[in-house]
Amino acid sequence: MKIIRYNKWFVPRLLAVVVGLVAIQAGAEDFSQLHKPRLFTLLDDKTITLKVLDWNGQSKKFQVENDKGRKVWVKPESFIEPDQSYFKEWIAAKWFLSNQKLYVSAKRAERGGYVSYNVSVQNKTPVDFAKVTMHYEVDRIVDNYDTGEEEDKNVPGKIFVGLIKAGSQRDFKTQPVRASETYIGVRTPDPVLVTSGMSYTYTNVVQRKTGKEKVNGVRLKFHGPKLGDVRIIREMYFDE
Repeated sequence: MKIIRYNKWFVPRLLAVVVGLVAIQAGAEDFSQLHKPRLFTLLDDKTITLKVLDWNGQSKKFQVENDKGRKVWVKPESFIEPDQSYFKEWIAAKWFLSNQKLYVSAKRAERGGYVSYNVSVQNKTPVDFAKVTMHYEVDRIVDNYDTGEEEDKNVPGKIFVGLIKAGSQRDFKTQPVRASETYIGVRTPDPVLVTSGMSYTYTNVVQRKTGKEKVNGVRLKFHGPKLGDVRIIREMYFDE
């Protein structure tokens, strides 16, 4: 699909400029996945629909909101055991989404006309994160010299991260993506002399520049722990 400047990564890059951040993580601190309504059961078997909003590590209480918008702080011990397990999952899920707790960085590397990203994940929490996968998409465009437009040539990939132990660091590297000028072979009516160092040859096909590839950044999407039956997904975009 051909577009003029406005490829699908335009908005994240624009946000990075507006807030003045280098390597902005779009959505990295978005905790909306944790605020889904859920049916809880109290110890007296009464049921209530609540959203879990926050957790206080000192008081060990959770802030919840009922379907009428009332917010209170509760102890997980007030609920049945499956709900207490859910509260524990909620804490791990919040840590997974927090860049202060699970710090993710990406450093661009260029070599021989190719670009890759060295991704580092530091688990600063006391819990292990298992069965983690990282999906990524390198944001690449091609300036088409013939049309004057840009073509979206993003390159996807996937890395099975597996276990990220508490207090550990894992490092990964994305697949190298070409970022150089593009050419096509054009036939000529007469042979053309082509030299290379001390040698030469004649050919009826010459290379013509058609465009230039440019890598603008990389989008990472981590599939992490489950909260209930739903897997938590964390997305971020690193420009340049």
